[in-house]
Amino acid sequence: MKWYSVDMKGRIKAGEGTLVGNAGEHYVMAELLKRGVIAALTPRNATAFDILATKNGKDVRLRVKTKSEDYDIWQWNAHKDGSIFRLLDKGRDFTILVNLAAEIQKLHFYVVPTKMLSSWLTSEHELWLKTPGKDGRKHSDKNKKRHLDDKKHSTLIAPYLNNWDSLWN
Repeated sequence: MKWYSVDMKGRIKAGEGTLVGNAGEHYVMAELLKRGVIAALTPRNATAFDILATKNGKDVRLRVKTKSEDYDIWQWNAHKDGSIFRLLDKGRDFTILVNLAAEIQKLHFYVVPTKMLSSWLTSEHELWLKTPGKDGRKHSDKNKKRHLDDKKHSTLIAPYLNNWDSLWN
């Protein structure tokens, strides 16, 4: 059963991308609550985190990045200093990559330490800068977009699929 009446690309192009992102956050909240985690959404547009969670005396900060199944990439914008994530912490700081599907059974969650994700995105951007663009032109280092392609990087992200227990290890 589909949870929306219009194809996802149409919804995003219609300016409903925020709703898609919100849906991802709420699905993550549902997964956490289902697992006995006390969790709360942060206020909209909070500086760094989307969800704060605690279980058995351990706290985690979660960032949620959602894309629809109609798209291959999760996308971030780097800050002026080149960093991708604000308030990046080596400890309990995770990003949940949500692949939002039309059918709930096909919904995917990748639970990735944010520091590792930051390293992947930085490496991918450096490789992109070294690779010639159209007509052999050099890519611009002024481009702030950072991408993670779920098809291209499927073996990289596969171990993190539904890796919820890693939040508490």
